[in-house]
Amino acid sequence: MYILSTLFLVIVTGLLYIYWFFKESHKFFDQYGIPYPKPHWLFGNMKDVVLWKKAIWFVYKDLYDKHVSDRFVGVYTLHRPGIMVRDPELIKSILVKDFSHFRDRGFPLDKEAEPLAVNLFSMTGDEWKNMRIKLTSTFSSGKMKMMFPLLKRCAEDIQPALKKYMEEGQDFEAKDLAARYATDVIGSCAFGIDIHSLQNPESEFLKVGRTVFASRWQQIVRGLNPKLPTSVIKYFKLQFFPVQACDYFLKLVTDMVKYREENNVTRGDFLDILIAMKNHKDLEKLKDQQDEGDLAKFMAQIGQKTIKSDVEMTIEVMAAQSFLFFIGGFEGASTTLMLLLFEMAQNPDVQNKLRQEIISTLESNGGEFTYDMMKKMPYLEMVLSEVWRRCPTVPFLMRECTENYRIPSTDAVIKKGIPVIIPTLGLQMDKKYFEKPDEFYPEHFTEEAKRERHPFVYLPFGEGPRVCIAERFARMQVIVGAVYLLKDFFFELSPKTKVPLEFAPGGAVIVKGGVWLKCRTL
Repeated sequence: MYILSTLFLVIVTGLLYIYWFFKESHKFFDQYGIPYPKPHWLFGNMKDVVLWKKAIWFVYKDLYDKHVSDRFVGVYTLHRPGIMVRDPELIKSILVKDFSHFRDRGFPLDKEAEPLAVNLFSMTGDEWKNMRIKLTSTFSSGKMKMMFPLLKRCAEDIQPALKKYMEEGQDFEAKDLAARYATDVIGSCAFGIDIHSLQNPESEFLKVGRTVFASRWQQIVRGLNPKLPTSVIKYFKLQFFPVQACDYFLKLVTDMVKYREENNVTRGDFLDILIAMKNHKDLEKLKDQQDEGDLAKFMAQIGQKTIKSDVEMTIEVMAAQSFLFFIGGFEGASTTLMLLLFEMAQNPDVQNKLRQEIISTLESNGGEFTYDMMKKMPYLEMVLSEVWRRCPTVPFLMRECTENYRIPSTDAVIKKGIPVIIPTLGLQMDKKYFEKPDEFYPEHFTEEAKRERHPFVYLPFGEGPRVCIAERFARMQVIVGAVYLLKDFFFELSPKTKVPLEFAPGGAVIVKGGVWLKCRTL
């Protein structure tokens, strides 16, 4: 009886301590003059995320919408305080002007626990800066022009894939088709292999890749607790990405690098550039005069004049960058193309106008699609910008305060170590900045509309020194896919698609039930 009583007392005491600890933690903002919504005693402001009811970016959007009069607002992730910034001028200061106070994302991956953690996204401090300097030239327009033929070859498989659906009288799921195209592109450009998953949807590369984006409770745990100890991550198997998938990509890069070096093979892709860096070579075909301009811009942004990059390009580092390339290229492109086709099916007038622009542009060059022609389709750029407005590639940006920062024109202080959230989706769906936020309206991106709008309310790829380094590639990948999808086909919604779309909770953008479409040739 004594043992049971003692055990009961210990449990009750432990629970009371947890309750007290969380309640005390939720008083953090009181001492710094920062407004905040009332948090749940255990979940903070993330109850819907923890209970798997909403994706975290929708929670941030809800908080953004509820605090119209506030420039910034405190947010609790469980007991951990963070600050969500709503004011575009303050956002500009954080991302650009005062970047030195906010240069880390606040989501470091543990090198020991995460097989491919040494990537540009998760790196911090000087390690990130040195890697960014080393990779700056990787995505210059000259490098993109070099990779353009590889993308075209992948996109040429779109037409037979769609015709097969038509011949069989089947509807198709838009993200599945887009993901197969994205997989072919990333396989070719980042890993140097021809996958042809548009022809073979059962390819091993595609299957392994999909496991990376499958909803996993481990991702939620890591998202809510980004700085767990290595021992905890390993013991409870809380790796952000599946270890088996990481091992697969590491072996793939190892094998491809060995084959190319032993056989003196080059393809003009991302892996060629990494191999050149590894071997300290300046390959003639990889030279690009724009490299210096991109590097000079970055150095000016970080306030550094001398170049020092002592990052060793090991196989592990190369695999980590290729894996990051895969993550961004697979999920970002497949989601964008899925939503593009959905909006075209919903807005046939826009679809017809866009198709006419694509066809007339191709006809002006004898039907041949070239790299330079991508800049000659302004309506396509408007349409894609509107897709990214309604579902940005990065629905929210994260930065971590690296030294105490007094918010301009206030007495409020962001303490060192506090994460800062920039709710991209909230900003881009705000009627204060966009005339028809709940409609698909490409005219949001006329030259006049863009001039009248604050530049830091539209941030689909981020901004400042930590802007998405592969933005040029991402745009090229989507534009090429869009041209090959729309030049020969007309898309309509299938009865299987539930409108309005409902998004599943989790890390990736997943539409419940999928986006099902019908297509016909013109």
